[in-house]
Formats: sequence, C-alpha cells, structure tokens
Amino acid sequence: MDSDALNRLAALAGIEEGWWDFFGRYREVPAETKRAFLTAMGFAVTTDDEVAASLAEFEARPWRRWLDPVLVAAETEEPPVISVTVPEPHEEDQVSWIIEQEDGTIHRGHWRACDLPVTAEREMDGRRYRRHAFHLPGTPSWGIHRLRLTTDQGIDQAMTLIVVPRRAYLPEAVDNGDRLWGYATQLYALRSERDWGVGDFTDLAELGRRAAGQGAAAVGVNPLHALFANRPDRFSPYSPSSRVFLNIAYIDVEAVAEFKESLEARRLFGSPGFQARLAAARGGDRVNYEEVGAIKLAVLEICWKAFCAAHLEPVESSRGAAFRRFQRDGGWLGERFAAFEALQEHFLRRDAADGYWRNWPRDYQDPDGPAVAAFILANRQRVDFFWYLQWLADGQLAAAQGACRTAGMPVGIYRDLGVGIADDGAEAWANQTLLCLGVSVGAPPDPLNLAGQDWGLVPFNPLALREAAYQPFLQVLEANMEHAGAMRLDHAMSLQRLYWVPRGAKADQGAYVRYPVEEMFALVVLASARRRCLVIGEDLGTVPDGFRQRMEEAGLLGYRLLVFEKDGDRLKRPGELTEHALVAFGTHDLPSLAGWWRGMDVESRRRLELYPDPAMGEQEEAERAQDRRRLCAALAAEGLLPDDFPDGPELDAGRLDQLAMALHVYLGRSPAKLLMVQFEDALGLALQMNLPGTTDQHPNWRARYPLPTADMLADRRIRAVAEALRERTWKTMRVD
Repeated sequence: MDSDALNRLAALAGIEEGWWDFFGRYREVPAETKRAFLTAMGFAVTTDDEVAASLAEFEARPWRRWLDPVLVAAETEEPPVISVTVPEPHEEDQVSWIIEQEDGTIHRGHWRACDLPVTAEREMDGRRYRRHAFHLPGTPSWGIHRLRLTTDQGIDQAMTLIVVPRRAYLPEAVDNGDRLWGYATQLYALRSERDWGVGDFTDLAELGRRAAGQGAAAVGVNPLHALFANRPDRFSPYSPSSRVFLNIAYIDVEAVAEFKESLEARRLFGSPGFQARLAAARGGDRVNYEEVGAIKLAVLEICWKAFCAAHLEPVESSRGAAFRRFQRDGGWLGERFAAFEALQEHFLRRDAADGYWRNWPRDYQDPDGPAVAAFILANRQRVDFFWYLQWLADGQLAAAQGACRTAGMPVGIYRDLGVGIADDGAEAWANQTLLCLGVSVGAPPDPLNLAGQDWGLVPFNPLALREAAYQPFLQVLEANMEHAGAMRLDHAMSLQRLYWVPRGAKADQGAYVRYPVEEMFALVVLASARRRCLVIGEDLGTVPDGFRQRMEEAGLLGYRLLVFEKDGDRLKRPGELTEHALVAFGTHDLPSLAGWWRGMDVESRRRLELYPDPAMGEQEEAERAQDRRRLCAALAAEGLLPDDFPDGPELDAGRLDQLAMALHVYLGRSPAKLLMVQFEDALGLALQMNLPGTTDQHPNWRARYPLPTADMLADRRIRAVAEALRERTWKTMRVD
C-alpha cells in the first residue's frame, strides 16, 4: 500500500501522526485508523488508486474555485486580505465586487486580477492558475457578511466574510476586576413542593432569586440540550439529540398558560390516579425520567389542543402570533428538529429499533427529501406540537434568566455546552453531510479513566464545517448563549483538536484530529460578543501547549478545580491560582467533597471492576490519602484549619462542615474571576452526579437533592459560605 500518499492525505485532513499518552508513551497512529477517519470525512481510500485520486482532488480543490468558502478575520486597523484564485484566461477581466454587511450596509468596487499582487501560482490540467491578494479598502464592522465577485464573462463567485472583535465579552463587573461567585447545580436535582419529579425552569428562577439575595452572581446548570422526547431512557445531558434546542423535561407544566385555561388539563391533574403518580415521582431520591416524561406529556398534549382552539383556530390571537413568530425565527433548523421528533415518534410506534433514524425507510433518512416534506405536510399538527414544546421551554428559560437579572445578578444563568451529540439524534439527522458518522469522540487514557473513554458522540467534520462557513458551529454556540450570562464550553480543547475513536475500536486506539484553531476561537469570540455572554473554557485533562495562553488572549476564562491544582507535592496556595479562570472544588464528574474525602469514587470503581488491574485501585486509594493530607496542610497554612485536623477517611458531621467552610474560604482568597459553590460540597452530601466510564451501573444524572431548594439556601452552612464570599473578608475569616 502507498503509505506516503495515505500519510500526506491524512496530514492535510488534520489527522495527527501520533500522540503522547498520560504515562509518557508515544502512540503512533496506524494506517487502518487513518483510513477509518478519512472514510468518515468522505474520502475514498480503500485502494492505493483511490488514495491517490482523493489526494489529487483534495490538493486541487482550492485552485478550482475563485474564492474560499469563508474568511474569518479579526477586527483590526489593517483591512482583511481576500485570496482570489483566477485562471489565466481571466486575468484581464473586469471584476466587480460587493460586500453586503450583516446590517445591510453595502460596499462595492472593481479591479482586474492582473493589477493585484500574485501570491502563488500553479499549472493544472493544462491551465495556469494564479492566486492574487485583494486588499479590502476598509474593515467591515464585526459580524457575518457576504462578498460576491462577478465578471462580464458571466462568472459569479461568493464567500462568507466573518469579522470578529479582538476579545470575547466580559460582564462589566468581571471586566472591572470584581471577583464573582455563584452556585453550581444540576437542574434535574432541584426539588420543590410543586415539582413533577424533576427540577424545572420555575425552580431555576426561584433559585436565582434566592441566590441573588445572598450575593451570588451566577447559577450554573448542567447542559439544557434537547434529549429524546420519545426515548426518556436517554437522559444523559452530555449525549443529546440536539444542542440547538431545549430539554422539554424542564418545562413547568403548571406555569403554562393553557394549563390554567384548560378544564380538561386541570381535571386530569386533579384526578386521584394522576396525583398518586405525581406524588411517587416527586418523592423519589432519583429522577424517574420515563414516568416524568409520561405525566408531563399527557398534560402538555391537552394544553396543545387548548392552545390550537383558543389561539390558532379559527382566528390567530396575539399569543398565537407569538408562537408563529417563534417558528419563523427558528427557521429551517427548528422545522427539521420538530419534524425529526414527529418522525421518530411515528417510527417508534412501528418498531422499537426504529428509534435510530438510520433504520427508517431510506426516503426518510434524507431531511431534505420529498418523503420528509410530504410527512410534514400530512402531519402538520404533530410537527407544530413539538414546536410548541420548544416555545414553552424557551419562554420559561427566558423568564428564569429574567428573574436572575431582575434580582441583581450580574451574570445570571451559566449554561453548559456539551462537546458533541448522539449520532441517532435530531442534530445528526439534520446535519449528516457535516458530521463524521463512522467515528466517535472520546479521550485517551488518564488517571481517572485508565482504559480511555469513548463518549459515543459524533464529531463535526472539520473540512465540511469550513465548507459550510462554520454556520452550524455558530448556531450551536449562540443557541447555548441564549437566555444566559455565561456559558461553559465543555472540553474546550475541541477548538484545537479532538480525540476520535474508530467505530468498534477500543478507546485507547484513537487519535487526535486537528480543527482550524484560529478560526474556531474567533467564532467563539464572535458569538460571545453578539450574545453578550461570558465564556468559560473547560480546559482539564490533556491540554495542548499554548492553549491556555490562547484562551486568555481571547478573553475566555479557564476552568480550575482545586483537586487538580498542585505544585509538586502540595496544593497551590490561593494566590497561585490564576486570575483568568473559574475556580471550584470539583465538578459533576467527581464526587462531592464528602464523597471525595471518603473515597466513594475509588470504591465505586473497585466494586464495578473498572480498574484494569486491581493494584490500580490500591494505588489510587493511597493517592487519595495523600491528597487529603495535602488539602489539610494547605488549609492549615492559611489558618483555616487547625494543624491537627484529622486526615482519615471518616469525618463526623461537625468536622465535615468545618472542612467545607475552610475550603470555600480558601477558594475565595484566590484572584479567580469567578468561584462556583456546589450545594453538595457545602452541605456535606456524599453524591457523585456522574461516574465516568459507567452507564447504568451508577445512578448517573438521576440523583436529587434531599431538600427543597428553599431549605438548602436557608441552611446555616450555605448561608455561612454565602456570607463569607459576599463580605469579601476571606483573609480574616475565622473558621470555628
């Protein structure tokens, strides 16, 4: 086999030759992995001839068109330079150019290629091509613009011109140097006297109002991405159907206007059988997603019928007009999503295997095909029902953010954007040509996941993404900045590279694929500025050299967890933690403070036989004991714990409270821009929301808090932490 041609094609496509694992071993990427990735990207590479042809076509592609599909340029004093590739016979042609800015402003002019500087040339297929540099006379304001070239010979070429600000948006309080803090929670875990078995947007609004009263600047939540309305067993927020739309499980049904207007809905709600189901769902320690989905949809179906009768037919009311406006604003993206929901529901009724769109009849696998169009036409009411659910969710999330801001929060809701999507969901169905459906995203082996990770998520094809002028990526970014003051970019290193795993291979047999890092960063900056949304990049794990510096230059905050912030054999002191970051003790993939102290995660991995070698569990247990000693020493050095504080795995409730308070004061002394407090840490709850490497062996994404939100915020331990952070007296705070 011609390895040179394969290696060159792989390199041009962004597949890295190898990678260093956490344990210092260099892993060279084998030819079969490169072929699998190239195939997923759309190249034919089965034989040497196919590899050679694919390489030749790929290298020739930029020369066969006058303009690249997109140029991403920073807003600087120097105007952008447009690269234009012109066949030699057209060098003398008069070329008219026009730029239509996003705001409607028009710029125009003309030139001849022969008068422009030549930057490169190539002979191909018996014809010479020259690449010229067209210097725009000025820089358009930042935004998404369109450049078009036309000639008197009938040539018409266009490209997207994206101009971005220098830095991402920072809230005024952050930009002025204030250090903010907030609560981090899982929305599904919130509990109230009126919930339906899962936390909802009304609970989020109430949390925001109460937290603002304690001085919190933000409320962080798990991803709110749309999951699978017809498959409630698919409830991982990090394996969504779509990242553009919302999880309808978080709709507060009783807050829907039609619930209050519909006698039928209220009769069903008030029936003994329904109330019994509701009480059972509400009282559980874990979210029963199937039951929650069933009882909510039963009432929402009635609400939809009432909405149609009162607001759409026969005369459209103002509320009906607002719904239609939401549909128009959602455009084809929303129509595809709603159609997918209706189609999946339709085919699941026929066969449980048809939950995956690749098992649908071939005509329905194409979202732009006539079969789908005919289905939408024949099932317009059902498609609109799924639009209605999104409209309700969007309105309630907007109200929650409004409640946070009205109560005085400078940030408000802090959303989380997952790194990928499930390959059997709505976003994958709608964007098949932009995704690499034959691979999945994961992570190489590290101390927490010694066998590596395969997250089962499908990645964007970096080559196809650029051909689409990055619009799908921008849509995802902006959708997750909607009704939010901040957004966490999960696995931020995906802006530079992603670890792909071939379908069917072990997780440690993957490789890194590069993404256009300069342009990806610029798009995050643009979305942040357009939506006025602070961005925090989750930069944990294997971080490429220079990546964190690039984040800081772009105005993105980093993500620092105290458990990982070490300097040699000690924890970093507060002043040694970086200013341009969010700081916290842990995250949803780690146990709470109480669980971490007791080693519940180590015990869980041992019990579930997740260690390839039992000795690894013993080693991690010993390391945890050392980490407890490090934490005690660090807190004692700050005068926050006595020198003789016990460092054994068992602590009584009083000592645990003392530890939690000391820990948060310690974090509060750091110069970090934002500090997040997890309820479970401050309250001494032994919880771990997600145990990486498991599916149903651990109650991932199901655990609920034992207390209603109001009671948690009224707890003396939460109030003490809030007071310490609010008063900015960390350096003199005594911990009894």
